[in-house]
Amino acid sequence: MDKTIQKLTSFLENNPNSNKEAIAQATGLKGLVLFNSLKRLVKERAVQETEGDEKTYALATIDANETSNEESQDQDEPEVISKGRDNSKFKFNGELYGKGPLVHAVVSQYVADNKGTTYKKLKEVFPDDLLKRFGIFQHQETAHQIAPKGGRYFSKPEQVIKLKDRSVIVCNQFTLANIQPFLKIAKSLGYKIR
Repeated sequence: MDKTIQKLTSFLENNPNSNKEAIAQATGLKGLVLFNSLKRLVKERAVQETEGDEKTYALATIDANETSNEESQDQDEPEVISKGRDNSKFKFNGELYGKGPLVHAVVSQYVADNKGTTYKKLKEVFPDDLLKRFGIFQHQETAHQIAPKGGRYFSKPEQVIKLKDRSVIVCNQFTLANIQPFLKIAKSLGYKIR
């Protein structure tokens, strides 16, 4: 299903407002596969469906200046109901990322954009309460205490992020619901994610 979704989103990125027939001809996706993929993407708000003489589809965009009635309401966590494994992809700096890798990419980009960032400053920008159980990132020893069995953080040597005063590793435990507070912070910092 991942390749199907990727094929579909790639097509819609270059061909917004396409109908099912155009999508089917260009991608080779047909019948229930196309129907279910579009339905899933619309439900996840990754694709917008426009009603008219015939339905058309376009990738949903997340704009840093975008506000909605939902965002203006005080909500601790958005209500997102997910059935099964969610493989949502986000575009950042021209690359497609899953949820965890997106967070890692944004934190890495922030550190690259703000040379000399300290651990304390990074915690102010991305506080632990954005991801209640694990925190967005931790020092390696702290991460091991939080998740002693491992596998909850990007901890390979090439994934470690070096700050001015120490190195940190980013958590990889994100769902469509719990990534929303992080996305709001990233947008407020001027990063474009869609």
